[in-house]
Amino acid sequence: MVRKLARRLPRPLRELIRKSRSGYRSARYRLRERLRPTSLSRADVEAALRECGLGEGDAAFMQAAMSSFGSFENGPATVVDALESVVGPEGLIAMPAYPLTGPAIEHLAADPVFDVRTTPSRMGAISEELRRRPGTERSLHPTHSTQARGPEAAGIMAGHETAQTPFGEGTPFPRIRDRNALQLFFGCGTAAITMYHCFECVREPPFPLDVFAPGRLFAAHCVNAAGDELTVRTLVHNPALHPGRIDSNPRLQARFREAILSGGGKAVRLGHGEILAIRLPALFDVFEQLVRDGTTIYDRKLPADPPTVPPQERVHA
Repeated sequence: MVRKLARRLPRPLRELIRKSRSGYRSARYRLRERLRPTSLSRADVEAALRECGLGEGDAAFMQAAMSSFGSFENGPATVVDALESVVGPEGLIAMPAYPLTGPAIEHLAADPVFDVRTTPSRMGAISEELRRRPGTERSLHPTHSTQARGPEAAGIMAGHETAQTPFGEGTPFPRIRDRNALQLFFGCGTAAITMYHCFECVREPPFPLDVFAPGRLFAAHCVNAAGDELTVRTLVHNPALHPGRIDSNPRLQARFREAILSGGGKAVRLGHGEILAIRLPALFDVFEQLVRDGTTIYDRKLPADPPTVPPQERVHA
């Protein structure tokens, strides 16, 4: 009932509530650290990552909420150093590096300029730490830029700006999945579940909901690594599906966490927080089983007559 009422609130009010919750969580974290301080070293993080199943030469795709765990000795650098130590020089570390914090359609409405060299990642301190390190490769996309380190990083990041969708074929996301990367929900739980959007684009049979805003591509101003200005056109997610979505829906978060653990995933404690880990091919299998059971990351009923073309091809239908 509360979620249904919240959907009817004007978006500015919903955004204010979201920011208030974020402020509350931040204050709670600061209070907890004063009362029960926890200091985590690189060795602590390395041990937890290895317990998750990450190893030498491996690939990791991490989404993170650093404040869930306690205090890291050297801040976010502790986590990135641990990742690099565990996967070694032949491994791959990938993370979202999105320049936005809200819906893509609202972000683009402000007509921002995305500079792949300098635009900060808004995906948390660990993501920004990775972005700022020399040698990190970042994909060129105005809303869903991604980043990686390792020998394969440049090839995996290439061509994002010319892909048909932000998440489907021709983007870094299916390439990271095909690398058999270990998805690490590092303190964020299943509220942050970027790879689901890749699943929406590549699923066969086609994903049943119209996840992209209808009618058109959105043009965005970008600057590439050489400093050249260009226009990138992209689909954006349908804002009508945002209310009740998993990132604001504890019921769906719990359902997906349960399904991930039942599908071969692992939960590992670190400090005050939890790392949820699963290989991406197995995670896509979990997504598929949930769809077949009628569950997606959206609080919506599935249509009785499933569509026959992918959602990206239904935008202009």
